[in-house]
Amino acid sequence: MARIFAFGAGLVGSYICDHLGKQGHDVTAIALEHSNVPLIEEVRKNLQFEILEVDAFSFLKSNNLNDYDLILNLLPGRIGDSIREDLISSGINVCDLAFSDKSPNWLYELAESKGSNMLHDCGIAPGLSNMVVASEQIGKPKLNSVRIRVGGNPIARDNEWSYCAPFSPTDVIEEYSRPARIRRNGIELEVPAISDRHFLLAGKYGEMEAFLTDGLRSLLENKEITSHSLSEYTIRWPGHIDKFIKLSEMGQIDEQSLVEEWGYRVDRIEFTYMDITIEKMDGSKIIWTFDIPGIDVERGRFWPSMAVATGIPFLVGCEALLNGEIIGIKSPDEYYSDIDKIVKRLEEAGSTIIREEINN
Repeated sequence: MARIFAFGAGLVGSYICDHLGKQGHDVTAIALEHSNVPLIEEVRKNLQFEILEVDAFSFLKSNNLNDYDLILNLLPGRIGDSIREDLISSGINVCDLAFSDKSPNWLYELAESKGSNMLHDCGIAPGLSNMVVASEQIGKPKLNSVRIRVGGNPIARDNEWSYCAPFSPTDVIEEYSRPARIRRNGIELEVPAISDRHFLLAGKYGEMEAFLTDGLRSLLENKEITSHSLSEYTIRWPGHIDKFIKLSEMGQIDEQSLVEEWGYRVDRIEFTYMDITIEKMDGSKIIWTFDIPGIDVERGRFWPSMAVATGIPFLVGCEALLNGEIIGIKSPDEYYSDIDKIVKRLEEAGSTIIREEINN
């Protein structure tokens, strides 16, 4: 089996590393203060990977990555982005989850010269969302519009934020402030995040609120994605984003405080919901809905929903890299042939996934 090294092993990263270890791979991860990652006891006592509590930058300076078959970039966005060039320079396979506000296109020549292969943005959104759109678009007539709405939230609302972040809260804060890149009427635009706010019925969870955020990434650059309009929205409980806007206008947003207030707790049941509405030029629609439930010990679910929703597409991407199916640098919408495999595994993990066609 493969030797795999992971930069980062937070809540999502621990799920990925643990499952790769259970597949029989030799997995090592660096993760400062991993003991603070909120895992239930059934998981923590049986983790199938080695954990080194060292700094990512120090490790890069003093170690040779060529001893590994696959490198995982599972760090928070601003940190993971800063080591991407070093990983590509190592001439190895990289599966990358860390956010970047710039396209990895500038790394293409470096990857080719070093013989590196990388799948980037391989989570749920971006990631699975890109794959769904590509599977419905590429090789088919032009689409009128694509709308992606996605979010991980607690089942129960509260009197504070009605939110817990199942991945890096700092990435959430940046998501709320970074301009959203979209396509509208055939023109690519940057619009303020948290705009185009609207309510929706999120399946059995009831009324929630959606607002524009910057998650389309490679869908905007892929020449085969010819939809006239493209947009992605984050979903939260009503009142959450009003509170964030109010505190921002008062200059009272403190990142460290939000990291603590939004921190994930294993005793708080949460879920991940995503819907993707694809409208054809004749007005007919294809609608995908994803409902990924969280921890339920009685049903044998020991991981939060976002770890599963993000981890399963990422794990399938790791398998593709190890099998030599990805050459060069690829986005999920360039490598979408495994979407049926991802859907099947999500369903096996307790998810409800529906694809429906609505004719005009």
